[in-house]
Amino acid sequence: MIRRLALLLPLAGCGPLQLPFVEVPMPFERAPRTGASEVLVRPPPARIVIPPSTTLGLTEGDARRFAATLAEALQAQDLPATAAEIAKPEYRLLVAGEAASGAVRLTYTLVDEAGTPIAAAGGPRAVPAAAWAAAEEATFRAAAAAAAPGIAAMLARADAAARRIEPGALAARLPTVRVAGVTGAPGDGNRSLDRAIRNALASEGMVVQEGGAEGEFALSGRVTVTALPPRRERVEITWIVARADGTELGKVSQLNEIPAGTLNGLWADVALVVAEQAAGGVAEVIRRARSGG
Repeated sequence: MIRRLALLLPLAGCGPLQLPFVEVPMPFERAPRTGASEVLVRPPPARIVIPPSTTLGLTEGDARRFAATLAEALQAQDLPATAAEIAKPEYRLLVAGEAASGAVRLTYTLVDEAGTPIAAAGGPRAVPAAAWAAAEEATFRAAAAAAAPGIAAMLARADAAARRIEPGALAARLPTVRVAGVTGAPGDGNRSLDRAIRNALASEGMVVQEGGAEGEFALSGRVTVTALPPRRERVEITWIVARADGTELGKVSQLNEIPAGTLNGLWADVALVVAEQAAGGVAEVIRRARSGG
């Protein structure tokens, strides 16, 4: 079943302009049944392989555990990462550790298929050396969770550069967007959609501002769930695009009907597909605003 994605752009003095509907497969559409269960979407293939590091002062087994823990943290950022060896990944993430003053500082380097370093980032905070040497799961998880957002931003910059945008002109040429969050979603939808739309916007060539920094544009999401008989729900997701001063530029709306309670828990891959589809509409609103259309 194909749903419609509507873009609404207000024009000064002319009222809102409704652009032609764009036919897109909507995010809540279920895949064909497979056996006794059914899934919403298939997970994307891994793009990033994290090999175990020999520079962390850990045993080989513990280094593999940390690689797997880091992969899980990146998956929580909606990044398709794995600690398993796969053929020809798009990127490898190399982890290194340096001990100094009773602490271990971790660094992360992204390399391409040829092994050429293309981006690097340091962990946001050092790990106490004693805790790191103990190789406890809680320590690994805390270090991985702290590093994951920076790694996600690093990958977004690498993807933008791969589109042949000159690094020095990146910030000047690409629109900057502050994501103000998502409200109204059941389950973990607010958090999952917020995280997914950030990655999707970066894939559309936009620079997502971090740490509360202002951008040229602002984006917020609102989810409305309406009960329908019998035991169904109408889920509407509205993305509101505005300038930094709050002037609304347009909305991207996604609408579908699903069995009641389908999204009361983890949104998982649903958020990923919702964001990928919405980001294209958001990019169109921003493109038109920049061009004066």
